[in-house]
Amino acid sequence: MTYSGDTTIIITSDSGEQAIKNSFDPDYCASHRIPVIIRSKEIGKVFADVKGNIVVIAGENRKELEYLIPKSRVSHCDEKQVFIDISANSLKEFET
Repeated sequence: MTYSGDTTIIITSDSGEQAIKNSFDPDYCASHRIPVIIRSKEIGKVFADVKGNIVVIAGENRKELEYLIPKSRVSHCDEKQVFIDISANSLKEFET
């Protein structure tokens, strides 16, 4: 049996169960304000997960820019950074 969702895939085989966690957990990223990185540059922090998109807000003390980026554009992440697979030039397309 194989189950797949946004954040968890569970594979059951004859040798037992193995749980594989996808490294991207939008709720964790939003609650911890994880930085979003494009080509080694931070563009903002994850603030929310809305209908298959992550809300990224740039600005330390006040909102300077806000982006709505599809979760499908997340290339990978760790506990401290989320890496997005878009070019800096096309980032303007995701501004709200």
